[in-house]
Amino acid sequence: MKLKYSILVFLIITSCHNHEVALHYYNGLNSDKNHTWSSSLQIFFEKDEEMKKVSIKSKILKEELSNIRNKIITKNQVLDFDDGNYSFAFINEKDTLFADNRLEFWKYRDMGLAVKLSGFSKKKILEYYKISSNQY
Repeated sequence: MKLKYSILVFLIITSCHNHEVALHYYNGLNSDKNHTWSSSLQIFFEKDEEMKKVSIKSKILKEELSNIRNKIITKNQVLDFDDGNYSFAFINEKDTLFADNRLEFWKYRDMGLAVKLSGFSKKKILEYYKISSNQY
């Protein structure tokens, strides 16, 4: 009984552990001034001075990103190969969620979905990078 209780407590603690989520912003154009399509998302994992990176601390934002990822998985809408121009990558260990420059279209693996962020989350992200909301 103690072993089962210990395992349960361990699982609860590890599931509640806050994983580091890194927000990567790229202006949506690669070094050749081409759009960052699905076929060129590796740009988010390369070293580039123009790439801005920051760690997300907001639990609310992390939760909303997780909900978007779960909605995409549930909907299971497979996308065309080059389906959009991506400016944001939210990297959590080996899991990555991509978003367009308006933070309204999301891609996870080969699936995607149009989802609007809450006003709080969008404002938080734009503040991180000092991006004017008028720009998008």
